[in-house]
Amino acid sequence: MATEEKKGITVKIDAELHAQVREYLEANNMTMAEFVTQALDDELHPKTEMKEGITMANTRTIAFQVPEDLFQRIKDYLQRNHLTQRQFLIGLIEDELERDQVERESQDDDQSIDEDDLEETDAELDEVEETETEDIGMTMSM
Repeated sequence: MATEEKKGITVKIDAELHAQVREYLEANNMTMAEFVTQALDDELHPKTEMKEGITMANTRTIAFQVPEDLFQRIKDYLQRNHLTQRQFLIGLIEDELERDQVERESQDDDQSIDEDDLEETDAELDEVEETETEDIGMTMSM
């Protein structure tokens, strides 16, 4: 199996930011190389398109807890697919909301078709009743 060629990147960052990165690496059991690779890949090749106009001022936080084994499975998936938790969860949520909207529109279309069919059926019944009434009237007059 061929080994991928690797190149180095050296940068100087503020000590405070460096400390935050170190904390993040420890909390997420990542190496600096994995972190930088993921950050660069996220920036150069976003996995989800962010909507225009989204800023910190118009975003909300959703937080929840999951069992440890599920968290590890998610973490492995994210690493394999070079995704952040945010990208992954926003993608899932947007996909589900889109699916729901399509389903609701389909149900609305089905309901309007049913209403149209009901109106046509009512009109047909009115015609049948008129015809039957005329037939009865003709029979009685003879």
